[in-house]
Amino acid sequence: MTAKLLPAALGLCLLSACAPATILGKTSAPPAVADASGTWTGRVSHPIAGTFDVTANFSERNDPVVGQIVGDLTVSRLSSELLSVTGDLNAGTLRATGNTLDMECKGKFTNRTLFEGRCTVVNATSFGVEADLVLTRS
Repeated sequence: MTAKLLPAALGLCLLSACAPATILGKTSAPPAVADASGTWTGRVSHPIAGTFDVTANFSERNDPVVGQIVGDLTVSRLSSELLSVTGDLNAGTLRATGNTLDMECKGKFTNRTLFEGRCTVVNATSFGVEADLVLTRS
């Protein structure tokens, strides 16, 4: 019986060894700025699906809510469309929506220059896959 379990255990070890660890907590925040508006770059990462480059353009708004961000975002190789973004710097939320891809993220903005969060990503082939998102303001 032990001989039968060994191949399965080995397969699990190999799968987990190939899967990248979380990307959260590994990026230092650039120096603080007064406004989060600008270009942000980073990546979204899933242990099995892989890592995808992200480029975003945010504008910080203080009306109707202080710390609100709006803009757009693209995720290379995952979707060719420009996603519409809303977020809240104070609550650490970010939502990107489009016709073929949605991302709902909860995390933390640091210095108005770093976002680290966990996202639920939904596209035509997945139902709520959890992935890490790290973005830094350029």
